[in-house]
Amino acid sequence: MSRSKKVLVVLAVMLIIGAAASVGQAAEPSAKEQEAKLIAVLKSDAPQKEKSDACRELARVATKDAVPVLAALLADEKLSHMARYGLETIPDPAVDEALRDALGKLKGRPLVGVIGSLGVRRDAKAIDALAKLLQDSNPDVVQTTARSLGRIGTSAAAKALGDVLANVSVPNQLAVCEGLLRCAETLAAKGGKDEALAIYDRLRGLQGPHQVRTGGLRGAVLLREKDGLPILMQALRGDDFVLFEAAARTSLEMPGADVTQALAAELGKLPAGKQVLVIQTLGNRGDAGALAALSAAAKSGEKTIRVAAIHAVSQIASAAAAPVFVDLLGDADREVAQAAKDGLAALPGREVDTALAAMLSQPDASVRIRAIEMLGQRRNTSALPAFLKAAEDAEEGVRLAGIKALSDVAGGDEMPAMLALLMKAKSPQDLEAIEGAVAAICIRLARPAAGKVTIQKAIYGGLPDGPSADVTQKVAEMVKAGTLSVEASNGNFGDPADGIPKKLRVEYTVDGTAQARTVSEGETVTLTATVTPPACVDALCEALALAPTPPKIALLRVLRSVGGSKALNAVRAAAKDPSAEIKDTALRALCEWPTVEALPDLAELSRTSTDAKVKTLALRGYIRLIPLQDAAAEKKVAAIKDAMALAERNDEKKLALAALGAIPTADALALVVPHLASPDLKEEASMAAVAIAEKIAQSSPAQVAEAMQQVSKATANKRVADRAKALLKQTQGKK
Repeated sequence: MSRSKKVLVVLAVMLIIGAAASVGQAAEPSAKEQEAKLIAVLKSDAPQKEKSDACRELARVATKDAVPVLAALLADEKLSHMARYGLETIPDPAVDEALRDALGKLKGRPLVGVIGSLGVRRDAKAIDALAKLLQDSNPDVVQTTARSLGRIGTSAAAKALGDVLANVSVPNQLAVCEGLLRCAETLAAKGGKDEALAIYDRLRGLQGPHQVRTGGLRGAVLLREKDGLPILMQALRGDDFVLFEAAARTSLEMPGADVTQALAAELGKLPAGKQVLVIQTLGNRGDAGALAALSAAAKSGEKTIRVAAIHAVSQIASAAAAPVFVDLLGDADREVAQAAKDGLAALPGREVDTALAAMLSQPDASVRIRAIEMLGQRRNTSALPAFLKAAEDAEEGVRLAGIKALSDVAGGDEMPAMLALLMKAKSPQDLEAIEGAVAAICIRLARPAAGKVTIQKAIYGGLPDGPSADVTQKVAEMVKAGTLSVEASNGNFGDPADGIPKKLRVEYTVDGTAQARTVSEGETVTLTATVTPPACVDALCEALALAPTPPKIALLRVLRSVGGSKALNAVRAAAKDPSAEIKDTALRALCEWPTVEALPDLAELSRTSTDAKVKTLALRGYIRLIPLQDAAAEKKVAAIKDAMALAERNDEKKLALAALGAIPTADALALVVPHLASPDLKEEASMAAVAIAEKIAQSSPAQVAEAMQQVSKATANKRVADRAKALLKQTQGKK
């Protein structure tokens, strides 16, 4: 076959396929065809559901042709609502004619619905007929009519409502007033300001529903703009508290300094209850023009007024408010003084800091203390020289305030000066405060640092007391694969607590430094440690070598909290000091050392110390650090076995059993089991045995089964017993 014939054949096949496809596809019906089908449904004997659906669809596609059919359903109690739904969207005057025609033929709910639809369509031609219905005996008819006239919103609609207002019944009064307020809004928007004002003025003087009076007042004031201020002030001065509150709220919508000045001038003339509301209003306006009046209110009078005025000054957030707060910091009323303190701390701007700095030169120590506290609370680093000076003040209160501010603000640059202060501390209280400040600076300077991460324990679930799962192995595998940021999510760990917000807690070490982090579901824990900068550690160690006894003791405690090899070596050296006091502090620091670097020291002290107290503390520290070391499980078990041999008290034996519970080996379980027979240790031994057994049940079923039989008999803890029985059931008969 030639190439041209092949092309013709292909074209023919494509035409045949296209024709076949078109046979199975009916053309989409036009909107007119859809309308005709829906009208046919309404004319048929179709069920109510189908007719309701047809009305709903007609709201989308209907034209004038559907109006007679839909209008015929307006009297139908069951379909009237859906018929109106279909009619309201048809953009043809025939709808309005049909709805107006129905007014004289319907009663009850269908009539109420038609009245509402005329309001939706804003049919001004229906006003006369609707006006007559305002006299109807049915409250639903009257109230719906009033609201519909309000939606129509013309002068004629407003007149119809205004004509009946004086004689309307109490149940219908609110609806008529609502209609009038809507008319006023519409008239004002369309240029009928005078007509709208007449309505607002009439309603604000009405002895009726409070929301009507407040709505009338708001409209009368705001529509007049600046000329509405006298009406606002009249309401503020009047005896009607409803209008007073409405005036205060309305003033928040009125811009301009003249409004602020008028409110401020009136403040002192008002009774206490009204003063508080006007003060709050001035604060919400945020206009600095009110500061003078608010300052006066804050300085004397009833406490509620004073505190409200202080909070209002805070809201204005102007530096000009600083002197107001400064004057009140020493107020005899503690609540007033605290409010001033909080307000001053929240103010922005250099002017505030300048005002506080000026207070530092005052002869009154209490004034200087307040200034230091405020500057520290504001984290003002430019005041650091002033804080250092204050830390050497002759007044103890000023010194302690300066040290506290340094604790909150100082950094590495201030460390030499802080250590100098430590060396010449004037009292034990000063020494304690400076020690705390130096430690706080070291903590603040510490930065995250990566290292060798070892996962000790990881739990995911409804922590602390809800259902949870041990995910230690999973987290350890993630770390081994190079992941140091672990998300607390069901995707990582499954869902051990369905429907409960979950948390992930990870206990781990970084280069032997113990860490623990807990994060909520969806958050991420980053497995790092924090390290104090070497320069800071160097400064501490240099100061330690030169310090007299009291500062040296303080520095040893700081070095323990800082950690690290250099700090540890300095503490080791101090442990050999001829001074018994220094030696004792250094030994205690070693016993509390946070990293495994101190293990050899603690092992030696546990065996050789002649001081019973130090020996006990060293043994406790030794047991605490054993699980943290990066060593084989066998080595850890052997170390704990040695520690238990040294333990003379049950307290240390219980710590050792808890440490064994974190080592998932058969040897660890074997070391725990004998203690199940001890009346004093059986509960700790039971918990440790179950914790180990849950991790080695697959690898050592026979040993686990035997141990769990003993646990079931030994423990009085039902939860532990249930876990033991579950393990026993899982492992019995296995080898």
